This record gives sequence, C-alpha cells and structure tokens, in this order.
Amino acid sequence: MGDRVVRHYRQDFWVSARLDQTSERIWVIDYQAGNPAALRSFLKKLALRRGMGKIIFPVKSGDLLKIQGGGFHMEGMIDGYFQGENAYFLAAFPRAERRDSRVLNQEQKVLREILACKKDWRGSLPPGFTLRQAGGDDIFPMARLFKKVFRSYPTPVYDPFYLACSMKKGDLFMVVYHGDRLASVAAAEIQWEQRRAELTNCATDPAYRGMGLNSLLLLHIEKECLKRNIHCLYSLARASSYGMNLVFHRLGYVFRGTLINNCHIDGGFENMNIWVRPVK
Repeated sequence: MGDRVVRHYRQDFWVSARLDQTSERIWVIDYQAGNPAALRSFLKKLALRRGMGKIIFPVKSGDLLKIQGGGFHMEGMIDGYFQGENAYFLAAFPRAERRDSRVLNQEQKVLREILACKKDWRGSLPPGFTLRQAGGDDIFPMARLFKKVFRSYPTPVYDPFYLACSMKKGDLFMVVYHGDRLASVAAAEIQWEQRRAELTNCATDPAYRGMGLNSLLLLHIEKECLKRNIHCLYSLARASSYGMNLVFHRLGYVFRGTLINNCHIDGGFENMNIWVRPVK
C-alpha cells in the first residue's frame, strides 16, 4: 500500500498521522493540541519534507476554533465521527497548485441539481441476481472487478492480499452476482473503537450499471452496520460521479461538504463529496 503512520510527541502537543503516498496527502488520525500553532507548523513541515500536497485534519468541535487558521480551513464535517462527537475536516495545502480545482464549479452545479431531487428510492433485486456478504471465495473476483473499473484507487483494492486483510480485520464487503458473474460490490471500512464506518469501494461491472445494484448493496451494508452498533455511517463520493452522489442523496444521506483534490482515483486527483447518514 505504501502508506505509513507517523507519531510525534512533544510536551505541548502530539499527533498520529497517516502518510498516503498514492494520494500524496497526510491524514491526521489522532492528536492533542496543547499548542495549536506548533502542531500546524509540524504538519506543514512534514508534508513539505515528504512531498505531500494536502493535509486532512479531522478535529473535535471543542478544538475547531483554536486549530483553524494558519493555513488550515474547514472543508466539511461528519456527524458523530469521534464516538458520537462531530468532526470538522480542516485542510491545508502545502503545494498551492493542489488547492485549485478547475472542475469544482461544474461539480457544484451538478450537486445542486441532485440536492433538488426527491429523497426517495425503491428498488429490488432483479430476477437471476443474488446479494450476500462476501467471503474468501469472492476475493479474487472482487479484485478483478476493481481492476476493471478503476485505473487507480486510494487503496490497493485490486490486490487480493489487501482484500483478505481487510476482511480479517472486520471490514464488511457485500456482493451481487448474476449467476456466477460478479456484478457489483461495496464495502464498509469499520473503525470499531470509534463506532464508525466509511461506505466505500463501490464498483459495478459496466454491463450491469443502471440497475440500482449499488443502492441495494449500500442499504444492506447500512443494516448490517447498525446491527453491529455502528451508527456513524458516511461516504466520500467522487464529486464527478453524478450516479453515486444521487444514490446517497436518495438513500437519505446528508451532504456535508467537499474535500478538494482529496485523493487519486482513476488516473487523477478528485474532489470528494461528504455524505453522512443522519443519526436517527
């Protein structure tokens, strides 16, 4: 995967952050901000030293005002991200060119059209299709489908070993088959200690698009997560994907912001829209 976690401790702050080589970004995992200015400075210097173009810093509501600023501004939020407490996603761009998105205005226009649509979806599995939780026998078909659908992806989902490790640590994969052919897959990457899950890795074979398979998979994943007492459910959807953003809107998820040039997917950096399941 090429990622590594850096931990830095000082008397006035400490931070744990993931260095994502594929997407050239730093993602803060945990922190204590006794000295916010020193913490921000450390992260920016680390990013420049490691060639990272973006820093993503989810902060707790009580820390927002003291950490925001100094080159960090808010791009969005996720309700209940920190064991029920909201997270505010701050971003900094050590490389100025990473801050600018030529397609953002058009994507925001499309988003407004989606948000004007009714929040309602009804669908059923077509005859001849089966939907179930994925197991070990599905790893190689899933890897082949991911490789077919994505030219590049933030995580190596086209690697069977990576998928096996994800399953072993408790991530939930659901699949739809048409006979013996894998038609669609989606997953929940679960952070058990925080009781949260990211709905991700949605891929449908081009031959089966437009059939509502992603929506069915996501609904089943949501139910399984709730049964496991995982109540913070969110997704980062490619802002360029009309279909995936419409799916989450129709399933009742709430738009919470856009992360600019956030990750490397399908050959380039993409803006990602945050969708969050309302706490019910």
